[in-house]
Amino acid sequence: MEDKKKLAYTFVCLGLAFLGVFHLVFSTLFGYGLQAVGGLLIGAGVFGLLVINA
Repeated sequence: MEDKKKLAYTFVCLGLAFLGVFHLVFSTLFGYGLQAVGGLLIGAGVFGLLVINA
């Protein structure tokens, strides 16, 4: 059960990081600002992966 839970959290963090990249790219392309939000989402996803796999 521990492995399934760890895998689920890993997918959540990867999804969060992907959402951050998606937000960062589109906010830059369309120029509506808020690139910091994308950066925070990416940072949160990477931090989550580091915590889960520590």
